Amino acid sequence: MMLAAHLRVAASALSARAGRSLLTVSSITLGTLAIVLMTSLAGSGLETLMRGIEELGAARMLLLSPKTPERAEDRAAKPRPFTPEERDALVAGVPHLRSSSLWASVRGREAVSDGGKTVRTDLVAADPDFFEVMHMAVARGRALSAVDEAAAAPVCVVGPELAKKVWQDGAIGHRLALGTLRCRVVGELAKNSRFGTNFGFDWDDVVVVPFRLGREHDPEIAAGALITLETDAPESNDIVLRVVNARLAARRRGIDDFTFYDLSSVVTKFRTTFALMQALVGLVAGIALVIGGVGVMNMMLVSVSERVCEIGVRKALGASAQAIRTQFVVEAALLSTTGGTLGVVIGVLASLGAGVVLRHLLPTWVAVVSTGAALTAFSSAVVIGLVFGWLPARRAARLSPVEAMRR
Repeated sequence: MMLAAHLRVAASALSARAGRSLLTVSSITLGTLAIVLMTSLAGSGLETLMRGIEELGAARMLLLSPKTPERAEDRAAKPRPFTPEERDALVAGVPHLRSSSLWASVRGREAVSDGGKTVRTDLVAADPDFFEVMHMAVARGRALSAVDEAAAAPVCVVGPELAKKVWQDGAIGHRLALGTLRCRVVGELAKNSRFGTNFGFDWDDVVVVPFRLGREHDPEIAAGALITLETDAPESNDIVLRVVNARLAARRRGIDDFTFYDLSSVVTKFRTTFALMQALVGLVAGIALVIGGVGVMNMMLVSVSERVCEIGVRKALGASAQAIRTQFVVEAALLSTTGGTLGVVIGVLASLGAGVVLRHLLPTWVAVVSTGAALTAFSSAVVIGLVFGWLPARRAARLSPVEAMRR
């Protein structure tokens, strides 16, 4: 009953100063809205990125890369790039290994079409398993085959953006020249819709040729060859890594000129880092909420100054300091609760609206409304209102009836 009475008095007092109350509520609303919207957008970005990584199967991938040996005597030895024969020997019969691919990429190669048009594009030389390991779909024509790889056939598959830039009538059957490397287009890749999946080349603006062909014409291909291993589950990564590492160490006779990257651990670290960034975004947005709290305190201090006579009359009629303090705290809480509620509602609607717009621009966008952020923002708004409303309430409660009546 007492709370209901306090709420009625608070509503009456705030409505009497509607303009000032509206501005104060707006400041709390904007602060709460900022937390919900910014945190939800950051969460949506993370989920979109992680979904693309999961669709690629990166958590089940191991990347075997050449490196410079640490020991000086080993650095003097001739570099030994990975070869198709070595890849086959390393992966034969390895448990829990689903597939593997030998490939290399170089960026910004000049390509000249059969129509005389010159563009810059990325070059990837890969074995036929590359398309399966990287989950790259071919929209037109065909992918590279084992026959193409064995014969170092002068054929290639191009990305959709490259095909669109160079040929208006479709890429299949046309020819490209990249330095001394010449190839005929036999396939066109489907557009890459996975956000954030990039292995050092543009998936949509690329030329993919058989590994043996690329190695013959580009020394960077031979020197920068990588082996990607795809396991049957992230839990199997360590088993596959140990087996392949032991085999390769034996073949290289102890020279540490290679290194492994377990992408499952990279994905975990990335998620942790992004979660921290998301929290920091929410914290920065929360500054606006603190500013709103200062606005609540300012309004309540002005309200106390304007209502000194009212406070004196109530105390003269027997109202206790606790009752006066509670009244002003309830008013501050009503302001912050109203602002927090509006901020959460508008923030959720804005997050959903932004999701619709971003999904139109990026079809793979995953819209996420952070329930935790909404609850945290609302709770913070209420707490900030109470904290910043306490000082004015205490000042009002300490006024003596005689002093108040004199004013």
